[in-house]
Amino acid sequence: MSTNDTNATREQRRPKDVKPVPEKPDPADEESRAPAVPPAGTRDENERPIVDPVTGVAL
Repeated sequence: MSTNDTNATREQRRPKDVKPVPEKPDPADEESRAPAVPPAGTRDENERPIVDPVTGVAL
């Protein structure tokens, strides 16, 4: 939807190289999108390991 810039001063007008924002952005490809729900049995890499409190060794 365009605007009427006839009464606008030069500083208020939209520059000629600026295009309107598209209605729908391009969808991301499947590789770059993270899954909404992680698969069952997977652990987050940032998750702290379970450690034996006596020996301090990861289980």
